[in-house]
Amino acid sequence: MNTSTTRWLILITAALAAFIFFYERPRKSADELALSKSLVMPSLVPQEVDAITILQQTNLMLKVERTNQHWELTFPIRYPAQAAGVERLLDGLANLRSRTVLSASDLLSQSNALSTFGLEPPSNTVVLQQKNSRQELRLGTTTPLGGEVYAQVVGREGLVTVDGSVRTLIPTSVEQWRDTALANLAGLEFNRIEFKPITNGFEVIRDPTNRAWQITRPLPLRANSAKLEGLLQRLDLVRVAKFVTDDPRADLEPYGLQPPEREIVLARGTNEVLTLQFGRSPTNAPDQIFARRLANSNVVLVPRAEVEPWLGGFRDFCDRRLMVFDVEKVTRIVAKADEEFVVQKQGERSWSITAPYAAPADHLLVLEMLASLADLEFIEFEREVTTDFAPYGLDPPRRRYRLETTVTNANGTATNQPIAQLDIGTPTTYKFFARRNSENSVVTMLDTGRIPRAAYELRNRLIWDFSTNQISAITVRQMGVSKRLLRTGPAQWTIAPDSPQSQINPFALEEAAYQLGRLHAAKWVARGEAQLARYGFASIDHEITLELTVADKPEKRTVRLGRRTPIGNSAYAAVVIDGQNAPVVFELRPRLYELIQSELTASPAAAGASP
Repeated sequence: MNTSTTRWLILITAALAAFIFFYERPRKSADELALSKSLVMPSLVPQEVDAITILQQTNLMLKVERTNQHWELTFPIRYPAQAAGVERLLDGLANLRSRTVLSASDLLSQSNALSTFGLEPPSNTVVLQQKNSRQELRLGTTTPLGGEVYAQVVGREGLVTVDGSVRTLIPTSVEQWRDTALANLAGLEFNRIEFKPITNGFEVIRDPTNRAWQITRPLPLRANSAKLEGLLQRLDLVRVAKFVTDDPRADLEPYGLQPPEREIVLARGTNEVLTLQFGRSPTNAPDQIFARRLANSNVVLVPRAEVEPWLGGFRDFCDRRLMVFDVEKVTRIVAKADEEFVVQKQGERSWSITAPYAAPADHLLVLEMLASLADLEFIEFEREVTTDFAPYGLDPPRRRYRLETTVTNANGTATNQPIAQLDIGTPTTYKFFARRNSENSVVTMLDTGRIPRAAYELRNRLIWDFSTNQISAITVRQMGVSKRLLRTGPAQWTIAPDSPQSQINPFALEEAAYQLGRLHAAKWVARGEAQLARYGFASIDHEITLELTVADKPEKRTVRLGRRTPIGNSAYAAVVIDGQNAPVVFELRPRLYELIQSELTASPAAAGASP
């Protein structure tokens, strides 16, 4: 490439750059330029303003300053300011535009010009401190046609008229910019709450590990963390209904604040970060209560309903749940009630009874038991501190439920670690004495009747499982009459020659045989020979025996029928389950009971006498 060509390329490049600079770069339109020129305070940047002073005529009304991104009133009192009101004023002034401009020559042509426009003295003055610069806006009277006011920016020639709504942004009293929040908890770090006075006070501390609150005095108890966190959120929303007095030397006794009826101290360790005091209610406003934030010393009125929960004693803040645990972590249930039994988790959805006998457990029944234990709450303290639990039936306990989790130690050995325990003692009227997690307190509780007292109540509700092809015959005995039904093939049934003859429905019999072969308990009810009379087994006198072939050997399974259940179209039944000598009473599934009534009675007369 020769020198001449290079010079031409350089000239063309420079020409293109000049064209882009002068013609293609974004430029403000005429309207945008006019709007920017119409700004009354064009150099105002709201985010950079550190202080605002407001005067009414020549009287200093209030002053606010920004500290650590928070606005605070510094005159006539020191008090947190409402950030929203301050920010609205700054945004309004930053966007304030002139409607009409009166030049300096226009003003010189009139005598007492500033007085004529209400600017000597001005009705309102706003002084802004922005970094190292000071900006001052003065507002005068309303224009003759209304809707606009005369304004002057100190340091600029002439006057302007602006939208009269700017006055609504300027507070007319210090109360308008006072923060009405009783307590701003945002940003406060605390792990201890002290409730005074000492006579009926108490203290809660947050556990640094699980973030749960614990009552440390007067008794070591679990606090109701959910309730406490909810109350803290509500406290953050409480608003002052009325500012009563700002006099730091005011007599506090008429307000019930000398001494306060309740004092709440939020602290981090020994460092107190917020103190609130509550007194009594005014006689003419029982729905309000006098309050005082110690850092500000002033007395205010707040809605009583919003702070009422904070006035209670430690009993109102303790966790009333008798057992607190994570269901997912429970791997073993150890119980002592009507019998001692143990249920062990075997897999994600599998549980087994391991004592007093080995049997499969019902996954849903185990979960229902855990849910029932989690729902238990105590009613009241019977004795807050005691060392003798025997009078309450708690040493030894009448019943005990202990939940454990499996933990593997450093050498790989698995051990069972208790995570929750409940002892239940003797009854007192409609309640029971109880003790939780070896605490030194005795409480009372209601027994819902939903907590299993024996292992059979958690057993798998599939009692046995045989296919229809394994059933060779069904014998029905009822009220001294017997009938034997023979199965000769799929859906093929006949009545034995020595049995009372009647019409049969082979398809209904096939379904009944299928359901009896896979016998399910709808609900476990009771156990033991002594319970049979209670459920009508002697009076009903109805039993069904399955004749089976299992591994080429004959076996029999018998189901006894009792009276009908009070609710639902079903009846009680009893069986002797493998591994147990005593019969277990349960509720039949309604469909099976319907089939038994229609197909498995000894005779039509006996069917009529069935439950």
